[in-house]
Parts: sequence; structure tokens; C-alpha cells
Amino acid sequence: MNTTDRQHFLAGKRIIVAGAGIGGLTFCIALQHFLDNTTEKIEPPPTLIVYERDTSIDAIGREGYSLSLRGDALSGGMQTLQKLGILDEMIAESNPGMHFTLFNTDFSPLMQIRSPPVEGLSQSSMRIARSKLREILIKNVPSSVIINWNCAVKSAHELDDGQILIDLADGTQEQCHLLIVADGSNSIIRKVLRPEHILNFAGAVIIAARTRALDKLPSPIDKTWGAVLGGNGHFLFVAPSDRTSALWSVSYLSDTPREPKAAGTMTDNEIDEILTEAKERTKVYGEPMPTLFQETLRSSVAVFNAKDMIPFRNHGSVIFIGDAQHALSPFAGNGANMAIMDGYQLADKLVHAKDLSTAIKSYDDLSIPRSTSAINMSHRSITIGHSQGFWKYMWVAVLKLMAWYFNLNYSCDQQ
Repeated sequence: MNTTDRQHFLAGKRIIVAGAGIGGLTFCIALQHFLDNTTEKIEPPPTLIVYERDTSIDAIGREGYSLSLRGDALSGGMQTLQKLGILDEMIAESNPGMHFTLFNTDFSPLMQIRSPPVEGLSQSSMRIARSKLREILIKNVPSSVIINWNCAVKSAHELDDGQILIDLADGTQEQCHLLIVADGSNSIIRKVLRPEHILNFAGAVIIAARTRALDKLPSPIDKTWGAVLGGNGHFLFVAPSDRTSALWSVSYLSDTPREPKAAGTMTDNEIDEILTEAKERTKVYGEPMPTLFQETLRSSVAVFNAKDMIPFRNHGSVIFIGDAQHALSPFAGNGANMAIMDGYQLADKLVHAKDLSTAIKSYDDLSIPRSTSAINMSHRSITIGHSQGFWKYMWVAVLKLMAWYFNLNYSCDQQ
């Protein structure tokens, strides 16, 4: 397209991003990346403004858990970060270990899954503290992008001229030509504009916490992360939270969701009750669980339900991405990768499509099948992770067969 013949639909437009999470920040970085590298410059360039509910950049330190970044065919988060030129920063700040381990109850390795090498990547998977990942993304957001902290978008309305009027938490209003909704699984904007799309209970309840900073991470999570099929209907996950602390979570199946209790909202007695319950549910596990319980940061203890949401198609000038469009439960292990790819691919389509509707359709055609597959895999993970008796050993055998078939380079110890 020659810009002298027809101006690009983004030219001079005002774009607001609701949420400075992984998807929203990746979109900001990627949009500038594509604007800088497109052969036909978009003039004047669009203006990009972000509204975020957190009080400041310093508030990201409250995010005391880690995320998996992968380079496999479904995920692709690491390749996307590499295209944006920030993967090396992520690797430099990543947690110990580069592979997932399925443990016996005594934490001897039952099966280690190492993803096949990916061409162009120094490693094919990693874990990184969410706070550190977000910190690096914020550092790489272009200086032209304005991030407004402590000011969430509460609602949005489409005006007669096609523009979007947004209501902010401070009582003020703003207008934009395009609203990118990246405010997470509990999206306030989705509840207003797409109330028919709700979170669904995935059938598992999770108790989770992290440790205080330790002089040394206990073995084996100083070298790997992973899960234990307990054989008693519980699923245990352990991993480094960052380089000096660890996280643990134990889950169980339930027909109905449990009353959630967020970290930092419980009394001492409630925390004692939750920790006692967690210890009872994990009593069959050996070290490092006793150590992790002993070093648990009480203010981090939380109870929540695994929930997800079937992805939906976008339309108009309000575009949902990440968990706001296709919420994943922790059992997917893929939320960060999906958000990174969403932000990148939406920016790509907006810059290179002939019009907005084509860009949105092209983005949805990529995002929806990918996230649907991740959700389906998470449901299988819930079934496998909480298996008991015969089914536990059957699933382990199936996993070993799959690892061999897909060349995941697994190794295992005989029980």
C-alpha cells in the first residue's frame, strides 16, 4: 500500500491498553518493533497509552511466583521474545533448571522431560519469576508509551463515531480509537462488554504458598522443577519462585469450587488451618516438603480454584487478549507464552493488515486455536495429575511413551 494513496488505519490513532501485564506490555513493545521495521511507515504514528491498576512499577515485587517460558510448537514464547530482542535478558534472570521432572513421592526422579533443542535458541525452556519477567518487559517498553499506574480502566462504551469512551477508576474518562483489553482472567471490562463469557471451574482446588528467601534452595529444586503424582488423589507442584525462594502448591479434585482466600487476607488462625490441611494432604511426600513448609512465608498462603474460559472472537474497536480473552488455569503451564504470543501477533496484524477487521480476524485465527489446545491440555493435566492407584501407573506409562514418540529426551529411574 502506498501511504500517499491511502492512509494506514492506525495513522494518528489513539490506542489505550488496559493492563500492564505480560500481554499488554508485550503488545506495546511489539507494536513499536513492527512500526520501526515496516517498509511503509505509518505517519503520523499511533499514540499508545497504558492504564494499570497496580500502584507503581515497584508493586510488581508482590508477584511471588514463577512462570514457564517454552519454545515448543504450541508455546513459542521464547522465540517471540527473541524476535523482540529481549530473550537474553530473560535467560540471564531465569531460575535454576531447564527441564521438568515428574517425581516419586520421595522426590527421586520418575521421569525427566527435556524439550528437544530449538534451532536458534540456546535453551528450549526456562522458568522465571513473574516479577522479573514483567520488570524486563517494562524496561523495554518504548519511552513514547505512557504508563499510568494506580488507574485501572473500569468500563468502556462505543460511541456513535466508532471511538471508545473509557471510565477510569479515578472517576475521569478518556477517549480512544482502539482499546486493547489485557486486564487478566478476572477482566472487569469483559464483565461489562462481554458478560456472557465467564470463567468456568475446572474441577480442582489449589493451596499454594512460597518460602522466604533461603541461603540455598533445597534439593532437587535447586536444579529442576516439577510435580509429584501422589497416588492418593493429590497433585503436588514445586519450583523455584526466584533464585532464593521456592513455591509449592497442592491440589485436589472437587465437584464444586471452594471459597477462595487470597494471600495476605487471612487471619493467623486461618493460615494455621490452611497449612495444617496442606501438610495432611502432602504427608506421603518426603523432603523437600518438610523444609518448604518450615520456611513458608505465611503471608503468601492462598487458596484458589482452577478456572478457565473458552476463547471468544473479537469484533469492533475493543480487542481482548491474553487471559481476558482465553483464561487458562495454572495446570496449562502456558499462560505466559499465550499472552506473549497474543501481544506480538496482534501488533503484527494491526501494522500489516489492510484494515482493522482483517487484522482482528487474522489475530483470532491464530490465538483461538492455540489457546483452545492449551486449555484442552490443561484438562488432561488435571486428570493425570490427580490420578490414583492403577490409573497413576497407566498415565506414567503413557507419558513415557509420548516422551519417546515426541523425542522429549526423557530419562527415568525404575521404582
